[in-house]
Amino acid sequence: NASVTSGIGSVSGTPVFSDNTMTVNLTGVANAQTLTLTLSDVTDVFNQVLPSTSVSMGLLLGDTNGDRFVNASDVSQTKSHVGHTVSGSDFREDVNANGVINSVDVAQVKANMGTGLP
Repeated sequence: NASVTSGIGSVSGTPVFSDNTMTVNLTGVANAQTLTLTLSDVTDVFNQVLPSTSVSMGLLLGDTNGDRFVNASDVSQTKSHVGHTVSGSDFREDVNANGVINSVDVAQVKANMGTGLP
């Protein structure tokens, strides 16, 4: 099980497992926050239930370089990838997650300039 225990957002559906990876879909997630999920009733390879564990992550729309602030560096980085098809190395610049980095992504980064994570 997974549940949001701090922050704004909610879990959508049930977690999906693939080997040692647990994927949790979220919806209604607010920008510029640290969200905490609590994972419970997870079992190990010996079928033992593990203790509940909290996992936190920062969410900041437009922070393409991951420094916890949206500023000119993010705009510049996104502009430098305009026209690229998204890959594993530049997926963060696809701010609207449509598979292409374009002027819409740059505009979204610019619209969030000045925001940061606490």
